[in-house]
Amino acid sequence: MIIGEDKSIRDTITRLGHEILVSDTFRSEEHFIQHGVINCYEHSLAVTYMSVWLVKKLHLKLSLRAVVRAALLHDYFLYDWHDNAIWHSLHGYHHARRAMQNARRDFRLSRKEQQIIYRHMFPLNITRFPNSKEAAVVCLADKICATVETINKKNYKPVLTRDFRALA
Repeated sequence: MIIGEDKSIRDTITRLGHEILVSDTFRSEEHFIQHGVINCYEHSLAVTYMSVWLVKKLHLKLSLRAVVRAALLHDYFLYDWHDNAIWHSLHGYHHARRAMQNARRDFRLSRKEQQIIYRHMFPLNITRFPNSKEAAVVCLADKICATVETINKKNYKPVLTRDFRALA
């Protein structure tokens, strides 16, 4: 599977995540590296795509809207965690809360969407177990994408980013 090849998944993301996708603050994620050479914007799109793909492949009955919106915003922390600030040393433990706070500030989120964002770092944050199917899907998609981005950083580039850049 190439992340971004399924047009129906891209259309679902566009339809359910349009408000977020056209936001200047969401697009600012392009300025922050996430894993290897992948920036937060590309990572967020890849996780969203993978989340929808998992929902479709597993025939899950859940809120696809919550999955798309929370997956887009799961790493909406809006800072470069690679710089030398002392508080960035614990980024893995704290960024989910920051992402949720920023997302809640900039978008109208359901309680479920907030919880998905807040709980996406399980098992690193062992006490924040995914408490819904939607949260479990985004958490799993995030781990899959992060692993591929970290291990295969030279050959990995999600193809879907060009489609969503064109929305502006």
